[in-house]
Amino acid sequence: MREEISVINRVAIGDIIRRAAGRYENKTALVEGEQKLTYRELDQACNRFANYLIGSGYKKGDGIATICGNSIDHVIAMYGIQKAGLIWVPVNPGLSSVEQQYILNKADVKVIIIDHAFLQADRSRFDSSTIIIVNNIEGEAGKSFTETLVGQSHEEPDVDIHDRDVAQIMFTSGTTGNPKGVCISHLTVYLASLGNIADLLIKESEVLLVIMPMFHCAQHSFNTSFLSIGAKLVVAKKFEPENFMQTIEREQGTFIFALPMMYRAIIHHPNRKNYNLTSLQTCLYAMAPMDQTTLKKGIAELEADFLLGTGQTEMYPATMFFKSEEQLKRFGSYWGTTAIINDTAVMDDEGNLLGKGQIGEIVHRGPNVMNGYLDNEEATKETRLFGWHHTGDLGYWDEDGQMVFVDRKKDMIKTGGENVASIKIEQMLLNHEKIENAIVVGLPHEKWIEAVTAIVRPKTGQEVTEDEIIAYCKENLGGFQVPKKVIFVDEFPMTTTGKIQKQKLRVQYESLFEDVTSMH
Repeated sequence: MREEISVINRVAIGDIIRRAAGRYENKTALVEGEQKLTYRELDQACNRFANYLIGSGYKKGDGIATICGNSIDHVIAMYGIQKAGLIWVPVNPGLSSVEQQYILNKADVKVIIIDHAFLQADRSRFDSSTIIIVNNIEGEAGKSFTETLVGQSHEEPDVDIHDRDVAQIMFTSGTTGNPKGVCISHLTVYLASLGNIADLLIKESEVLLVIMPMFHCAQHSFNTSFLSIGAKLVVAKKFEPENFMQTIEREQGTFIFALPMMYRAIIHHPNRKNYNLTSLQTCLYAMAPMDQTTLKKGIAELEADFLLGTGQTEMYPATMFFKSEEQLKRFGSYWGTTAIINDTAVMDDEGNLLGKGQIGEIVHRGPNVMNGYLDNEEATKETRLFGWHHTGDLGYWDEDGQMVFVDRKKDMIKTGGENVASIKIEQMLLNHEKIENAIVVGLPHEKWIEAVTAIVRPKTGQEVTEDEIIAYCKENLGGFQVPKKVIFVDEFPMTTTGKIQKQKLRVQYESLFEDVTSMH
């Protein structure tokens, strides 16, 4: 017999959908093209899928994976899995088949929900008895996602869920080895979603434009926040600037969470003034710095609030906000102030908390910390030294109590006895009128240990030389920070969430200065 308290006091992600349906029964919850679902329809669809999974014999703690792009069906699947007391394992469709298989095996996944488009690429590697196909074409083999909902009860299943039960396992991108599975509880997601509502003053009248991938922690966290408060979510499958502006105008979008490069594509788009974007109120960016030119132009011409949010899969987002009222007061790599649900501090390697102006590792405490890494107690312990969650990020508090991000610990360049923050140089390069994007890495060098190296993508139609960029750097940086060499590229290796993969660039160009020194 289960404990009464687990029913009365429970915290469960699926309850968010039920409660929202109770408050906003006939309000539109989700829009995808011509398809729309009310909150009541969403809740009932999630219940049907949960009941299908339970009726199929899956037990509490079983892993159910999704290999899906953004869609209403993906939303139903993820919350349906969690209503059933099962563990959602989102898999990035952009990973190689080897990486995907590693995740599926590591998380002991019992069934996979997969988009038809991703299945077609390599159907042979999946057992047809363990897949459910989203957008399956009539007449093709395999169980369709829509079929699983037919004939199932729309009543919520009676499942015993505890707040610290694992609700989802999200895998971090492995730069030097296999990805690590991050075990995240119902409590973590629930409180993070409520924290976002409080910090961002999210209202039920909001219209969230869902453009970032739902399998990523940040978009999932915001989806849950907006569904909690009864807002409308407009789901986009991919980002194309002009189509996206059409969607903003048609749906009267109020809130965007996107990458700086996406905002650049919109704000500098030659046809932007053809679209009415006046409904926009909040433009939240993350993952990378926003150049001053785009930021100033966006704030002035869109007349929307721009702000930065940060977080990690291990420390469910958001953990800090650089708020809109601070954006034009100070420039640099600011992360701002801590979120309402967690503490933030700066720590040295001995576990001492540091004061203003002192650089150390950014650490957090709060209910949005992960349960731990899947089957990796040693790695979990490393992130919890001295009783704080260690982010691997370096930063310091400025005189006004705003957090300044310095660099990832692993990205700090050690050159000629100096420590150089790659992000400082990157921000400066992004302000150059001819540069579209830039990354700075330290590459092995016989004399300097690591040579500061800029990898630059020029703007379309612009010609810029290495000498021009070096001269620009000398005007704006200290001598030891100036790149020793500039590499020009047409594209960067990117994750599907829009992060440039620095580790791949380091490997690709690791012998660059060996080649240079061997010529002399």
